[in-house]
Amino acid sequence: MNESFQHSTILSKGSIDNVQGVKIIKLSGNSYEIGFQHGYLLADNIRLMIEQTLPAAAAVIAKTLHSDFDTAFEKMQRAAKLARPYLPEELVAEMRGIADGANAAGYSTNFETIQLWNTMYDQWCIYAHPHYWDIDNPERKGQYPNGKAGTHVLAGAGCSSFSAWDESAGGDGKLIFCKNEDNLNLPAQLENRYLFVVNPDIGNAHLYLCFPGMIGMDGGFNDKGITMMTQYSASIHETMEGCGIGVFTRLLLTHANNLDEAKQVFFDHPRCTGIAYHCADAINKKACVVETSAKMVTVRDPMPNFSRLWQANDSICYPGYQAYYGYNMVADQQLVYELADVSSIQSYLDSMKAPYNMVVPAPCRFERYDQLLQNYYGEIDVNAAISIVSDRFDPYTKMTRPKDAPSYTNNIMASISAKYPEDLFTESPNGSFKAGVANLWSLIAYPETGDFWLAIEDFPANQGEFHQFNLNNLLGRK
Repeated sequence: MNESFQHSTILSKGSIDNVQGVKIIKLSGNSYEIGFQHGYLLADNIRLMIEQTLPAAAAVIAKTLHSDFDTAFEKMQRAAKLARPYLPEELVAEMRGIADGANAAGYSTNFETIQLWNTMYDQWCIYAHPHYWDIDNPERKGQYPNGKAGTHVLAGAGCSSFSAWDESAGGDGKLIFCKNEDNLNLPAQLENRYLFVVNPDIGNAHLYLCFPGMIGMDGGFNDKGITMMTQYSASIHETMEGCGIGVFTRLLLTHANNLDEAKQVFFDHPRCTGIAYHCADAINKKACVVETSAKMVTVRDPMPNFSRLWQANDSICYPGYQAYYGYNMVADQQLVYELADVSSIQSYLDSMKAPYNMVVPAPCRFERYDQLLQNYYGEIDVNAAISIVSDRFDPYTKMTRPKDAPSYTNNIMASISAKYPEDLFTESPNGSFKAGVANLWSLIAYPETGDFWLAIEDFPANQGEFHQFNLNNLLGRK
């Protein structure tokens, strides 16, 4: 069997399409074949990510750390190498497939470059706050020169989500899961937002949203009704010697068949950064938030008699708060979010509201979700969900942020629908560019049936149109 025939056989299992303005890539087969299809079909797009977006990511880190480009890029390369031994074999095979597929299509790259690209968001999570993990001295916590970051754009990068079921959802009570992915608009990214639909030989069919060359990013849902969403929630205990958000996205969606199996994924693998993973089992109408750091994994369940759950970018795991009684994750967050006082629940909540704290990521969003989920109680359907995820009201100032205006700070005029000021970056070898945080995509799903609504064309995406799809239809199932 010659190489050309092998390639054509593999490629026959994948396809690419544009439906209602949404870019969709469908992949199937074993891990290597899934990667090869990805790399081949999106080779030109991967070239843009590697040659334009990845250098821009290093430029953002360079400005954050007051360093030059070469120093920042070298830190990224070393950190990616540290993460490499922790990659599950199935995802190593997929990344090798991506590299080989891109090469077969005419773009010369390698596994190491693809793996580096796949660590970008994990590395950003580390540098988005002071007292960060320092690759030059991991036992010492890094600090920005003069105590201030060169740019605060990374601190605005975050996400939020909510789920509701039974009496909260109303109607037939099906579990609805909604998420906003808020992050930077680096060069070449906005035109390369893709919906990935994957049907692996082993494991569950699933979908996720991501950029070309990446194996995952911020969660998704599978055909067993299991869904997960990542939220940046920093910790003093972080490292690159572990698994990141893309890895956990694919492990969970591929292998979890119920909520217990979803939770176990985080206990079974070492973790890089502080992340809150909102997980749900739509068939059994259960949800939880798994808060993680390099040191700890803890689970926050819904409050008693609550059929709804929500999460933003701040730890809610303070013993005694909202019926949580596990490990105090807030104590591990105090330094990295520069919270003045966390000695009590009230002091912790008050410290979160400091208006000119530039590293705490908009805790007002968590409060606003609480308000809206109460307001829509018993009526949380797709239309209500769209209103919630696109909300621009700041509960702290009690003002609505104009649609085209950015927030003043992370805590003044910040809202569920994120939009922050842009900054200028000059260290990229491709030249200067501006970038700022807003909503990259917004997903509203009924994972049990596979129905979902996706906004992914605008920036903020959730101020634009939501398009309806069904996972089973995308998989070709009747």
